[in-house]
Amino acid sequence: MPKVSRKYDTTTAPPIDWLWGAILERQKVYGYDLKEMAAIAGVDYGNMRNLWRKSPWAWKKDVRDRVCKQLGIHINVMPSVDGKIEVNIE
Repeated sequence: MPKVSRKYDTTTAPPIDWLWGAILERQKVYGYDLKEMAAIAGVDYGNMRNLWRKSPWAWKKDVRDRVCKQLGIHINVMPSVDGKIEVNIE
């Protein structure tokens, strides 16, 4: 058996990326494949394959906005009282 290298310790997993979860869920519900997602995002298929391995927060804003708009995902970014930025995904 090959050795498995883990990026994260399983006892201290990174926080859930809710935007990424919402995009994946909508993609599955609508039945879009990666080629259709590339058309929605306005990028070529090879570029979408590279983007698909990253969080949507790492995508260019216009690509992320096109995908979210098509999938019916609304992102509300609001500054909070303590100086942090609060993000609500609907």
